[in-house]
Amino acid sequence: MSKVYKHETEDETKKQPDYIEDLTSTSRDMRSVDERNYSEETLQDEATQESDADWLEANQENQSPLTGRISGTMEELERIQSSQMMTSDEVQECLKDSLDCYQSCTETTMRCLSIGGKHAEPEHIKLLMDCARICNTNADFMLRNSTYYPQTCGITADICDECGDNCDRFDDDFMKECASVCRRCAESCREMAR
Repeated sequence: MSKVYKHETEDETKKQPDYIEDLTSTSRDMRSVDERNYSEETLQDEATQESDADWLEANQENQSPLTGRISGTMEELERIQSSQMMTSDEVQECLKDSLDCYQSCTETTMRCLSIGGKHAEPEHIKLLMDCARICNTNADFMLRNSTYYPQTCGITADICDECGDNCDRFDDDFMKECASVCRRCAESCREMAR
């Protein structure tokens, strides 16, 4: 069976979408670049102005309520940002220790699971994963200079101590290394929690 398709022409008077009208409007200069005798700088400027105008028009109605609250020169913004960032050596050390512990516990978890046996006991694996996760979260809070990072440092210190003790039960070198990293993190986090 073959179908007969009928071409409907009744909608030809229907208005074209705006984007098609924009493309076919006579307000656009359709001459080639060579015909216009523009320099490369002029072309760059025109392209930037057109894209900026298009972006502003598209995003004007979707502006955040925060738009316009931060203004000033780039130097002023950098000064404000740097004054809000943590700069003390202790904070930087705690941040580094938290990220090191996150990495160590994640790698140790994977290695323990591949070894199996007592290394892969559920409680041991859960503790390694908890330690990795809280260290990652703590680093995030510190990087953002959250008002709550002293509290996250406190709980991180507790979990790292427990994880270090748990890893010390094993005789493997990689387990002893993980225990050492956990204890170092616990110590620096405890300092930040005070």
